[in-house]
Amino acid sequence: MPEKNYILLVVRDELIALKEVFLENKLIFLLLLGIFIGGLYFIDPIPGRRIQIAFSGADSGYALIAKDQQVYLKERGISLEPRETQSSIQSATLLTAPDSGVSAAFIQGGVLTKDLAERVESLGSVAYEPVWIFYRKDLKQHLDRFKDLATLRVGIGPKDSGTWSIARQLFALNQVNIDSSSNFKPDSYENNMIDFLAGRLDVVINVNPQIDPVVNRLLHEPSAAIFELTHAVAYDKNLPFVKVITLAASSIDIANQIPPKDVTLLATTTTLAVRKGLHPSLQIMLLMATKDAQRVSKNLFLSNEEKFPAYIDPTIPISEVATQFYDYGVPQTLRYLPFWLAGFFDRMWVFILSLLAIFYPLSYLNINLRQIRYNNGLARTRRNLLLIERELNSRDLDLGRRHSVLNQLQEIHKEILSKRVPIDCEQDHFELMQLLEELISKAQ
Repeated sequence: MPEKNYILLVVRDELIALKEVFLENKLIFLLLLGIFIGGLYFIDPIPGRRIQIAFSGADSGYALIAKDQQVYLKERGISLEPRETQSSIQSATLLTAPDSGVSAAFIQGGVLTKDLAERVESLGSVAYEPVWIFYRKDLKQHLDRFKDLATLRVGIGPKDSGTWSIARQLFALNQVNIDSSSNFKPDSYENNMIDFLAGRLDVVINVNPQIDPVVNRLLHEPSAAIFELTHAVAYDKNLPFVKVITLAASSIDIANQIPPKDVTLLATTTTLAVRKGLHPSLQIMLLMATKDAQRVSKNLFLSNEEKFPAYIDPTIPISEVATQFYDYGVPQTLRYLPFWLAGFFDRMWVFILSLLAIFYPLSYLNINLRQIRYNNGLARTRRNLLLIERELNSRDLDLGRRHSVLNQLQEIHKEILSKRVPIDCEQDHFELMQLLEELISKAQ
């Protein structure tokens, strides 16, 4: 028999035997099927294909990153839908609201309360956001500490914005309460800039990337200078979300030498946060999209493509998925399989291994299921033949009993011939037929 046909026959007979087992044990199989479906429900192996991301500012650095992410994700069948908010706090609030539809958000480091921060998860920081402090060059006093600024008219951005929150914490370290001082003027960034240029403000604080229109305008304003803080590293040690960075000389504008020298700045980071329970595959895809976007992002002006994404701001707990991403890289399944299929296997592998751990040892017992079922089906027949053989050997039979035994053997003969003989069971069949013929001869 050709090998190919033999294999096909083995497969066919095994499937037939399996079908018979199923029909005989329907309730057990239905119970196992229910357990499997229940496992699928709780494991949730199929990721969605839609992510709504919240961020403040239609022209902000957040919007630029989201736009780059959108292109990357669209090529992989995932829709990234932007949702503009008024502040990072509002973005985080939407992230925690059950019915908001928001599943990811860009959040300025250090602006969330502890309670709100613990209700979301971080995929890591994606960019630096410098604390830009501009002051008028015509001011007489020397400025190098926050206490020096507290005596001036200071614009601190919109109330409850990221800039306002960070400025509040920085001044609090210098025992200055901006809420109780009339020197501090919360307003929109545009209005703060207008008042500054008109001389109604001495200082403006703005926590945004250098590509922000207001920041960029003030960087090129001849009457404005960048405030450089003395003992900047001390703030890094006291506020976990603050880092010290260097703005290189002439890096803003080479032709006009802006800034004229290296400037030490404080900075927070932009955190990509997600809703707790967001499908792990979608979290991985967001991280991959961010890493790809950072290769060309203007937000990396103060860093490099190897820096981000990274878990820098510990005020928001890191997602377990992000931890694995930073420790081990991209899952291998995503390198070779489509997104949805890779997501399925990443969620199901433990479940599948558990099933294999149960069925693999059993496979050694049931690998020849066709033979076992064939022999089990003939067990009663063999038992009857054994009894007949003993009867034939024990004593002389009268003619009537001998005729009855012969009829019984002929019925058994018909029964055996009517049964299908699976592949590899031919020897058992012929041995049984030989025994049957011997008994028929003895009974005649």
